[in-house]
Amino acid sequence: METLKTLFLGIIQGLTEFLPVSSSGHLVLAQTFMGAGGTGESGSAMLLEVMLHVATGIAVLWVFRKDIAGIITGCVSKDTIVRKESLTYSGWIILGTIPAAFVGIFFNNQIEALFDTSKGTMPAYLTSFMLFVTAGLLLFSSWKKSNGADGGKLTLIRVIAIGLIQAVAITPGISRSGSTIAMALLVGVSRTEAGRFSFMLALPAIFGAALLEARHVESWGALMTVDLAAGFIASLVVGIVALKLLLTFIQKGKLHYFGYYCAAAAVVSLALLTFFPPVSSGG
Repeated sequence: METLKTLFLGIIQGLTEFLPVSSSGHLVLAQTFMGAGGTGESGSAMLLEVMLHVATGIAVLWVFRKDIAGIITGCVSKDTIVRKESLTYSGWIILGTIPAAFVGIFFNNQIEALFDTSKGTMPAYLTSFMLFVTAGLLLFSSWKKSNGADGGKLTLIRVIAIGLIQAVAITPGISRSGSTIAMALLVGVSRTEAGRFSFMLALPAIFGAALLEARHVESWGALMTVDLAAGFIASLVVGIVALKLLLTFIQKGKLHYFGYYCAAAAVVSLALLTFFPPVSSGG
């Protein structure tokens, strides 16, 4: 792989993993138009995807390090109330993760086919249409004004709804962060908690995806190459900046701006696919 190409893909991953515009969708489109491969390639291409996911996972750990430390220490606290709250929150994270984990484990082959840009442009077309779905979720959630009488806290029903939409967001083009935050807002979760819980759910989702991809890596000996390091560092640094930026947008109720972007990106990608189709790298 060329260093500039992995650097570019690292920047895309860092930006779009957290900004609600679908990182997987942008990578599918980038791979389609740049000829960077897809699930049809193993080896270094798959290793890069693993490294980029790990980088964005570390970005979440860094930004939410105080929250994570508080949950962990709270689970073993001698204070009964603190321990109960921390254990309950940990339970919400596990419950919210189950739907996506189920889909990822039992429908892995079908999911991989949705990302396989080596065999044609269908994944890119699907991604483009799903970007419209993300746009709709973001725009619709921006109309939600009230958090309800309970102050917008997490509840069983709310966590299940958020977990289910996260499972749907495995589809390229549907933003994981955008869909989970939008669903949280739509079911009455406060803005602060919507952002926080979305990225607590991101940790098992991101590292779980990395583990699934790691199974296909043929040579871990390529781990320390310059191009992989460039992609990793770019994804980590840009990811931290993008995550902090998104949290600011959530607090200000500005998610609809990303909805406009997703709609525009969908229109542009469909136009390019229709009128200037890339040459397929498949056989």
